[in-house]
Amino acid sequence: MSSASPRPPSPSARLGASIVRGAMTLAGGLIGYALALYLIDRGILAGPNNLLYFTILGVLLAYLMSGAPARRGGRLWERSLDRLSRIPPEAVLAAGAGAALGLLLTVLLNNVLADVPGFTWYWSQLIALLLVLGSAGFFVANRRMLPFLRAVDGTVDVEDTQVRDKVIDTSAIIDGRIVDVAEANFLEGTLVVPHFVLTELQRIADADDPLRRQRGRRGLEVLDRLVENEHVRTEVVHDDPQPGVPVDDKLVRLCLQRGADLISTDYNLSRVAALQGVRVLNVHELASAVKVTYMPGERLSLVIVKPGREAGQGLAYLDDGTMVVVEDAAEMVGRTVVAVVTSSLQTNMGRMIFARPDGIGEGA
Repeated sequence: MSSASPRPPSPSARLGASIVRGAMTLAGGLIGYALALYLIDRGILAGPNNLLYFTILGVLLAYLMSGAPARRGGRLWERSLDRLSRIPPEAVLAAGAGAALGLLLTVLLNNVLADVPGFTWYWSQLIALLLVLGSAGFFVANRRMLPFLRAVDGTVDVEDTQVRDKVIDTSAIIDGRIVDVAEANFLEGTLVVPHFVLTELQRIADADDPLRRQRGRRGLEVLDRLVENEHVRTEVVHDDPQPGVPVDDKLVRLCLQRGADLISTDYNLSRVAALQGVRVLNVHELASAVKVTYMPGERLSLVIVKPGREAGQGLAYLDDGTMVVVEDAAEMVGRTVVAVVTSSLQTNMGRMIFARPDGIGEGA
């Protein structure tokens, strides 16, 4: 069994590694330059050419030795950015307001204590540090009590209601109903198709199993229709937030990074994403929500297609696929009946309607 390939670094980790490597290379050049100056002053080296050569030597040695520190620095940079991205905006504003108040108090105290014997720059900076940190910490800890930050919170809530991008998964693409939703102008924002979803879809389309191959090709046709649709903007992104992990985990992570919604028909993925704070648009739930609601006493013309699970029951289906359980209709399979709705039941699989025969029409 072959070992798993190492996880490639993320873009943020590569950026951090480049910064660390660049800084170390620059430091190596400066050290080589300073060492060359020292040796020239001592008479060990002669001529300006050696100064240039030592500087280049320092740059090369530092670059060659900076590989491992750069990788560690890149991982540290990635973790730091991840933690900073989780800081609430109101906490940053509260810290800034507290720091500004602390500096203002420092200026006032400096004017009062300037003539006090023994009051030096050391005490001024110590007071400034204590007031800035204490005031900022107090404002952050009690930011919910500050009226101007409550107003900011309200603004953020309004922004959250604006149009957000929609990340679509493989199940929703293969399902195909998202095209009808887009054509009906119920889909706003940019429809984001991750490249790893395209890869998974292509793998399904190339499968040996005929059913999987048919589903994959259907998904590719749905994507073509989405791209050609004028009512929605479709964008393919190459972001891979967590290489080497399952596609579902990548989708959740991508939604969290972009602040986007997730479109899916996968029940388990929808639950996991919702638990992590991602808003999920489940096409199954949408289809169930827009179905016509029938009140008790309404009459329906139905074709009994097969017997039900319980004795005496017959099953029929509405045009939208809703199952209707008709009592005392097991012997009416293949016939058209007029049934009166008695009740309905909402389940995870959709809505079920219960009815009883009111009259028998013509045979099917």
